[in-house]
Amino acid sequence: MVKSIKVKDNGNIFMMIYIFSIFPLFFVAPIFMFDLSYVQSAIISMSILTIFFIFYFKNLIARQDEYAIIADENEITLLNQGTFKWSEVKLIKAFEESFGRRSYSYLNIVLENGKKFKIESTNFDYPNQELETILNALGKLTV
Repeated sequence: MVKSIKVKDNGNIFMMIYIFSIFPLFFVAPIFMFDLSYVQSAIISMSILTIFFIFYFKNLIARQDEYAIIADENEITLLNQGTFKWSEVKLIKAFEESFGRRSYSYLNIVLENGKKFKIESTNFDYPNQELETILNALGKLTV
């Protein structure tokens, strides 16, 4: 039986891939439009790329201990939503929605006071249904 769980949201990795793929289009290509030698253009573009990666990896390191969901047998903490005792949680349900080719996973969390949270769990490091099972077991919630 799991005593606690920490769930990371890996969505920021896709942003890094996206920015890295458009980097040559917006930074490297315009440098070659100026009347510089190829060596100067390459040095300038690699310097800009290096500075970009320094700031990006500093951001990743700062977020490495940031979890989307932290839960134990007493409470559940949702990033940007707060911390709730299990007695305050009424229901946790996992579901998926499809938009065209892409399907998105969500966790629907309903509190006893009627407040609802719909959390996108597509990029979490646990599968959606498994996460629902673990959280319901931790909170001793009945489905």
